[in-house]
Amino acid sequence: MATALSAKTCTGVAAAARKGVRSVAGVRHAPVVKAPRKVVASATATPAKEQWSLTMHNAPVSTNANLPKLISKEQVVSLEAELDQGASVAALRRFNDALRALPADRWAAVLRPVFNELCFNLESFNPAFTSCLLMVQRTIGVSDYVRRDMALKNLIQPLAGEYGMHNNQPQLKTHRELFADFYASLFGTSLEDLIREGVAPAAAQKLWAQMNRDIMSGGGATDPVEGASYALGYNLAIEYLADYEKTWMLDSFRDLNTRIFAGEGKQVDWVFLEVHAEGEAEHAAIGHNAVLNFVPEAHVPVLRKAMRDHDRDMAAFYNHVASMLEQH
Repeated sequence: MATALSAKTCTGVAAAARKGVRSVAGVRHAPVVKAPRKVVASATATPAKEQWSLTMHNAPVSTNANLPKLISKEQVVSLEAELDQGASVAALRRFNDALRALPADRWAAVLRPVFNELCFNLESFNPAFTSCLLMVQRTIGVSDYVRRDMALKNLIQPLAGEYGMHNNQPQLKTHRELFADFYASLFGTSLEDLIREGVAPAAAQKLWAQMNRDIMSGGGATDPVEGASYALGYNLAIEYLADYEKTWMLDSFRDLNTRIFAGEGKQVDWVFLEVHAEGEAEHAAIGHNAVLNFVPEAHVPVLRKAMRDHDRDMAAFYNHVASMLEQH
């Protein structure tokens, strides 16, 4: 039987927010204001110190009158809405259904190999973000100075946050450290022990290879600005789908905590999941601004291709790890 995650009617998270109801299965229409999230762990586990200090950098007026017209906010929102019906959202539903159905008597044995995949997958997005930055930087001498600079000013923020760097704050734990804390609180052993076993995370490695190939080739573009537009579209898809990914994963693990972990006396460290569930929408908003600062309106098809490419490959990854859970 499917869990509540996939059985719910797609009424929309935005509608749920207006009513004060938490929804994990609805189709979103950006921009979205999320409803306040119920905290399962103690107050000290909420991401107050890790919460994103959002600084938006809007497009300044360029003195270059010959620049192409930029893409509009409405066009970006429309492209994102296509992802709501995409393959990744369906794969994430399947994964979370399987996650919530973990057998109570052998959950650790089933889940541990999946964490091996998730560990590599999590870190692989950092070089992907860096590659997106590089593709924009490589338009030096070709793209407009101001547009390029403002796009990069946006893009650098989420990447810095992955390493605990936030505006007006001392450097905090990296997201890899937070993931290791989460893992240790569940399994009672260190993440380093899991990595040291040397089992290849084949699905995560394949996804990374595809991301690296697609971003650094600009989706096959020969024009540097078109290649950068592709990279920005790819980044947009990563951040947009990550909001679904981490929000639903947090909800699923909270269900598991109620059904299994609390009864075993585990004190789950929620910070990793809470940071991402609360922060991904803001990261996506920063990605919006990077696109709005740089991408010509004529490159809408380029953005769509990039977003569909990532949707395809991320879906394959989550279908694979869902199968790992379902086989037990």
